[in-house]
Amino acid sequence: MAIRRVGTAVLIAAVVVTGAGCATPIPGTPVAAPGQAGKPLPPADLASTTCRQYLAMDEATRGEVIKAIGEKGNTLIAMNPEIWVGVAGALCTFVDPSAPVRDILVGQGLR
Repeated sequence: MAIRRVGTAVLIAAVVVTGAGCATPIPGTPVAAPGQAGKPLPPADLASTTCRQYLAMDEATRGEVIKAIGEKGNTLIAMNPEIWVGVAGALCTFVDPSAPVRDILVGQGLR
């Protein structure tokens, strides 16, 4: 019985100490998380996005690029842009980073 009380007291003390540390502010200036600093901004004309820019984008922005390419006259991509988000990501890993995404989706610039 005494061991159980000591174990319970230690557990409660650990919870109190752990919870107290969360309220302490961390001094300093916030910085970007690793891998987020220096990401290139998408171009004003999303249809002219390069593979380098495309691979640095999040999924939602990649979707906007593919929709823009479809709206510029690529009817196959315009029919189902969700599928082409992944296709473009895969193809961009094999081509020159400066290649436009719109070109690699039609087979131009592939090695």
